[in-house]
Amino acid sequence: MSLINRVKKIISEKQIIKSMTMKNLEEKYIGSSLGILWAIINPLLIMLAIAFVFNNIMKTEIKNTPLFMLSALLPWFFFSNSISEATNSMRSNIGVLSQFVMARETIPLSITFANFINFLFGFVVILPLFIIFNVVVVKCLGLLLILLALHFIFTLGICLLFSIINVYFRDLSQILNVGLMFFFWVTPVFYSLEMIPEAYRNVIMIANPMTCYAVLYRSLLYYGSGGEAYIWLLAVIFALISVIGGYVLFTKKETEILKYL
Repeated sequence: MSLINRVKKIISEKQIIKSMTMKNLEEKYIGSSLGILWAIINPLLIMLAIAFVFNNIMKTEIKNTPLFMLSALLPWFFFSNSISEATNSMRSNIGVLSQFVMARETIPLSITFANFINFLFGFVVILPLFIIFNVVVVKCLGLLLILLALHFIFTLGICLLFSIINVYFRDLSQILNVGLMFFFWVTPVFYSLEMIPEAYRNVIMIANPMTCYAVLYRSLLYYGSGGEAYIWLLAVIFALISVIGGYVLFTKKETEILKYL
C-alpha cells in the first residue's frame, strides 16, 4: 500500500484512533480520585524533590531552579511514558489485532496521542508560571507550537520503531527501563547544556536526540529565547529520521506481527 493510501486509511479510522486514545487516557487514571491532575502532580513532586537537593545540598546557583527543571522535565515525561507504553502495545492489544481489520500503526499512534494530551494538559496549567517569571516567553509561543509538533513527530517515530522491534525481541522492554534511566541523566533536564564539558557537548547532542528538544523547550520557556538555529535544525532532522525510519520498519514487518505474538 502506498504512503498516500495508508495516510488516507489512517484518516478514515480517526474515530477508532480517538476511541483508543480516550481508552488509553482512562486506563491511566482508572480508580484515581485526582484523575488527569496526576499529569501535573507527578512531575511537580519529582521537580520539587530534586530542586530541594540542588538548592539546599548541592548549592546550585541556578535562578528559579524549579522552573528551570520543569521546562525540560515535562517534555521528558511525555517522551519516556509514550515509549514505555508503545513498546508493549502490540502484545497488550493482540485481541484487537486478531479480531479487527485496521491500520496497525493506529495502536502506537493512539498511545502517543494519549500521552501528548496528558502532556499538554500539564503544560497548559504550568505555562502561566513561566510567563509570570519571564513575560518575554509570550513572544515565543509561536515557536513553541512548532517545537511541540516536532517533538510529537520524533516521539511517534520512536514509538512505531520500538513497538515493532519488541514483537521480535521480547527483552527490549527490560532493556528500555535501564536505557531510559541512563538517557534521563544524560539529558540536560537538571542542568544546562553549557554545564556539560565542551568536549562531550556535541557527542551528547548527536547520541541523545532528546537533548536538542530539552534545550529548545528551556530556551523558549525559561529564557524566553528562540534558541540556536543549529539546534532547531537537529530537532527537524531527528524528527524526520525517527518518523521515516519507524514508519518504514513498521510497514515492512507489520504483516508478521500476529505470527510472532
